[in-house]
Formats: sequence, C-alpha cells, structure tokens
Amino acid sequence: MISQIKLNDCSQLTDGCVTAFANNCRQMLEIDLQNCNQTSDGSIAALLNNGQHLRELRLAHCSMITDEAFLQIDYHRTIDTLRILDLTACEQITDTAVSKIVSCAPRLRNLVLAKCRRITDRAVSSIAKLGKNLHYVHLGHCSAITDPAVIELVKACNRIRYIDLACCHRLTDVSVTHLALLPKLRRVGLVKCQAITDNSIYALARGRSGHGGGHYSGTSSLERVHLSYCVHLTLEVYHPLLFVSMVLRCSVLILMMMMLRNRACTISFSIVLD
Repeated sequence: MISQIKLNDCSQLTDGCVTAFANNCRQMLEIDLQNCNQTSDGSIAALLNNGQHLRELRLAHCSMITDEAFLQIDYHRTIDTLRILDLTACEQITDTAVSKIVSCAPRLRNLVLAKCRRITDRAVSSIAKLGKNLHYVHLGHCSAITDPAVIELVKACNRIRYIDLACCHRLTDVSVTHLALLPKLRRVGLVKCQAITDNSIYALARGRSGHGGGHYSGTSSLERVHLSYCVHLTLEVYHPLLFVSMVLRCSVLILMMMMLRNRACTISFSIVLD
C-alpha cells in the first residue's frame, strides 16, 4: 500500500497520472507535487475527493491550479485528516478557494499561501475560522492584507507558532503589536514590511508582559525575528532584543547594517534562540 508519493519537479507529469493515483491509491497520507507544472484542477480535485486519510498535500508552484481545484470538492465532504497544505506561488488562487479549503479541512495546522497575490483580508477572515488548530501560516507577498485582518487572525488563532508576512507592505505597528500577544509565537517574518517602526520591536520584546513602561521581562517565546529591509527601524531596537535574547540564552545574534543605493539605512536582524 502506497502511503507517500513525492513527485516534486516532475515537470512532464500529467493530470492523467495524478488522477490514476487518486483513484487507485486512496490510502495515501502524503503527496508532494511541487513544480509539477502540468497538473491542473481536475486531478487535484480527484486527490481531495478520494483521499481517505490525506494528511499532507504540497502543490507549490503548480501554476495551472485555480479555485476550481477546491470548488470541485464534493459538497458534503470534510477532510478532517488534512493537516498541511502548501500552495506557494499558485497565483490563480483567490479568497474563494481559501474559504472552501477552510470549510472542507477545518483541522488544518499548516497553511502556506506565500505569493498567492490575489489573497485579501477576506481570505484571512476565512483562515481565522481554523481557530486553535492553526499553528503555522505563511502569507508572504500577499500584499493586499491589512491590519484589521491580522488582528482578527490573532484573536481567533492564539496557538500560532510561526507566521510570515514578508512584503505585506500595508501592515503597520498595529499588526505587530497584536502578534506580540500570541503566547506561543516562536518565529515571525516581517521582511520588507516597511511601515513598521521601532514600536513593533519593543512590542515583540515585551511579549505578553504588558504594553507600557518599557518593561522587558525576557519571557517571550520568540526564537527568530526576520526584519530585513524594514527601513524605519533604528539602532535603538538592538537593546530590548539583546536583553530578551540574553535572558533566553541566545545562541546566535547577528546585527547587520546595509546601505541601499539611495543611502537609506536598512537594519537586518536574524535572531536564533536556544
């Protein structure tokens, strides 16, 4: 019995082959079709409709996939077993597909929608319905997302451990201040979120210890914060981050300044904690 299939980068793989797997290998647990560029909606719908125990589905860079792959899931079907779904750079995916995914797979733990550039706040509202089940969410380059959507996500999904919002340029300190309240947050990506300021970093350093008085308790669960190209950060943010990392026995702390062509100063932090 086949339980795992890895076919990533098989660029000649056709829908017929994937559909055959779907029809004849219904006990599959994990399927990896990353960069299978000829795979389209019909075969993906077949996998989702026929997989009785499907836990992990990776479809990154399957550029032909549209909302129809998910809208073709049988009306009453619930995929309770699905925990990981990767749709990186499936650029035809919209909010409609995300809504259907969440309704069919309510126990998703890891959801990757990086470079799904048509995603908006409406999709984030759908994701929020995953509640405590959601641990890992990647929304990098979903540049239409705004602060109210992030706030809604934080309030509904308080077990998030990893969130990446790189290049979501509409986000401000308001979003990061709410992210800082997540009790289990370990890693956050904010690359090129150029509206954020030092206030965001102070909030992350404080974590859940409070919002005033400059108190840094060192109780944050953070392991990594990625802030490259956040051009409004200053050297002042070095101090609270260093304090938190020292309390948590920081194994590596890298502070690097780079000069861009326009002579604007960009601070890049990579923090890795024990």
